[in-house]
Amino acid sequence: MKRVLCLVTLLAIAASPVHAQAGDPQVGLALAERVCSACHAIRSGQIRLPNSRAPTFLEFATMPGMTVAALTVALTTPHAGMPLFELAAAEREDVIAYILSLR
Repeated sequence: MKRVLCLVTLLAIAASPVHAQAGDPQVGLALAERVCSACHAIRSGQIRLPNSRAPTFLEFATMPGMTVAALTVALTTPHAGMPLFELAAAEREDVIAYILSLR
């Protein structure tokens, strides 16, 4: 968990600070409910269920320096504890738009 947070934080710092946000947050929420909610708390008021080691989407959204680029890397790079799955580019953009909308 700490490795994942460190990786995402380092990538966020390394990425340029401003990126245009594409994607539809509502579509991203619907996709997150189907794909991500088995492990992550995806809504801002949701408690840490079902996997207490998985960061919440709100935690991702409010990490200092979090960017579209950092979230893209996090969603496309396999890492410990994360199941292998592939999202199409448009699906990634929608999920990222949703995560960043939680700020």
